Amino acid sequence: MESKVSILKSKLMHGVTPALATPLESDGYTVNTAVIPQLVEFLIEAGVSGLFVGGTTGEGILLDVPQRKRLHEAATKAANDSHAFAGTGRLPVILHIGGNRIDTAVTLAKHAAELKVDAIAAVTPYYYGVPVEGLISYYRAIAAAAPDLPLLLYDIPHMAINGITAVSMQTLIQEVPTISGIKTSRRNVDSVRQIIDAAPESFIVLAGAESAALGTLALGADGLISGLSTAVPEPFVALTKAVAEGNLAAARRHQQKINQILACLPAGKRIGAIKVILAERGIEMGTAVPPRPMPNAGIWPAMQAILKKQ
Repeated sequence: MESKVSILKSKLMHGVTPALATPLESDGYTVNTAVIPQLVEFLIEAGVSGLFVGGTTGEGILLDVPQRKRLHEAATKAANDSHAFAGTGRLPVILHIGGNRIDTAVTLAKHAAELKVDAIAAVTPYYYGVPVEGLISYYRAIAAAAPDLPLLLYDIPHMAINGITAVSMQTLIQEVPTISGIKTSRRNVDSVRQIIDAAPESFIVLAGAESAALGTLALGADGLISGLSTAVPEPFVALTKAVAEGNLAAARRHQQKINQILACLPAGKRIGAIKVILAERGIEMGTAVPPRPMPNAGIWPAMQAILKKQ
C-alpha cells in the first residue's frame, strides 16, 4: 500500500486532476460512454495529472449504481487506452464511490477493486448529520471492500453537511489503515491549512477551492482537483506548473484568470455550464441530470477572451 500511495502522490504532485464531467444521453440519466474517450484525450493533451471520476461535477451521486459502474468502466478504459500514453505511462484514475448508504459505497468499492484503479474516494454521507463514529463505520466498510486500494476522504461540508475536520481526519486515519489522502473542497483557506498541517507526511492532500487554488498550493497541498478544469484545463495546468517552478508572479496571473472565468459561470447552473463549455469546444456532453438546469447562452467565448489576455 505504501508504494501505491507514494507513486500516486508523485504523479498528482504539482498538478491538476480534473473532476470529470459525465456525458449523458438525452434522457439525462444514461451515461454516454462513447464520448468519454474524447473527453479524456482532450484533458490528457491539455497536460492534466489525473482523473477524478464520478464526483460532484461528475454527478456521481445522482446516477444509479449500474450507471456509475458504466461510467467508472468507461473512464478507466479510456485512461488506460489513450494514445497519448505512448512511452509515458498511464494517467492515474481516482473513482469516487461514496454514497448516502454503506451498501452503495461498498458495492462500488468492490467494483473499483476489480477495475484495478489507482485509488478510490468517498464523500461523507450527506443530508443527515453523522457523528465521527458513524464516519468510522462507513469508511471501515469501504476499506474492507477494497483493501488493496488507497482510500481518499472527500470533504465537502457546504454540500454534504458532514465535513471532515483536521481532528476527525486524524481519528479516521488511526481507525482505517487504508485511508491515504483527502480531497477537501473547503472554501476557507485556514480550514484547509489546518488539514494540511495535520496530515501525515505520506498523505495525499488535494484541494478543490478553485478561487483560492494558489493559496492552498502555497500552504502545502500536493495538487488540485477542479471541476471547471474538466472543461477549461488550461489555466489550472499553467497555475500548477508555475507553482512547481517557483514562479509566483506567473502563478498569480493564472489565478486571476481563473477567478475571472469563474465569474462567467451562471449562478445555480455550474454543472450545466461546464457541459455547455465542453459542447462549445467540440465535445457533446448532453444535459445535466434533471432537474438541474442548463444555461441558455454560450459561455466559452467570454472565457476564451479572458484566457487570451496577456
